[in-house]
Amino acid sequence: MKPNIVFLVMSAVCKPETVDQLARSLAPHTVLVHHDFSQTPAFPLSAPNVVFVPHPKRTGWGLFSFVEGIFHSMHYALANLDFDYLQLLSPSCLPIKPIEEFEAHVSGPAEAHFDCVDVLHDQDALMSIGYRAFTPDNSLQFRVARRLSNVYFGASLGRREEAGIWLRSGERRNPASWLALQFTKALGRQSIGRHIFDENYRAYYGTTWFGARRHVIAEMVEQFERPEIRGYFSRLCLPEEIVLPTLLMHLQLNKGPMNHCFQNFEQAHPRLFEPRDIEQLKLSPAFFARKFPDDPAAPVRTRVLGEMVGV
Repeated sequence: MKPNIVFLVMSAVCKPETVDQLARSLAPHTVLVHHDFSQTPAFPLSAPNVVFVPHPKRTGWGLFSFVEGIFHSMHYALANLDFDYLQLLSPSCLPIKPIEEFEAHVSGPAEAHFDCVDVLHDQDALMSIGYRAFTPDNSLQFRVARRLSNVYFGASLGRREEAGIWLRSGERRNPASWLALQFTKALGRQSIGRHIFDENYRAYYGTTWFGARRHVIAEMVEQFERPEIRGYFSRLCLPEEIVLPTLLMHLQLNKGPMNHCFQNFEQAHPRLFEPRDIEQLKLSPAFFARKFPDDPAAPVRTRVLGEMVGV
């Protein structure tokens, strides 16, 4: 039997026509839209497979309420929708394969599809975002550790792009860099950093855009309701890239690679796909790509939907 899939779309400032186009490309499956009406009050959607999340949260880049909006939506899906698998998307995502191929994919052995890196075991991750994982946003420790990150990397332009995120890369070999590394490693110890992480409960960093089976979604929601978990992550800077992969990794599930492909990053954000990227997209093993222009008539969108998805 074909799986029932819910596509959860986190929306705030995009055009309604863009979300409508995305929703129609995912039919006949339900598209659950969490839309922040405080940012875009008029947001009519006409796609017949759209369901709005009631009582949406106020969202915004880097706000913990964005994480709360995701979990609020997953809780609503569990209580009100019949589904076997849930895939998180943004309005700038599009499928890049026919939906029948994604149905077959999620019917495989993997319980969840995502990618991430272990913050303490990956030195680039530790020195790029360790201060975000191990210290409360804007605290004294946060400000010091963030400055030490810049000391460690110096003027190096090295970077890695993986797991749907990017990391600064390239160790400098001088006393200041060594001291910055030792200080950040010390913060990673629970007794010094005073965080929730230890050898048994580790911090992970990766893209927000994951997919998982229903029982995994239920276990994530249950974990998130624990006061010590919710309370700690609510104090972090840009928490969604830490809380979601961390919760997923600690479920000890059968993991598959993420369902998305990303364009190379410009500064901190993925570059928009263009028509010249079509051949690259056709070669990707992924099922979705991000980011596309917020314009349903954009040539790259219409070509992807027509040539690759068959819509």
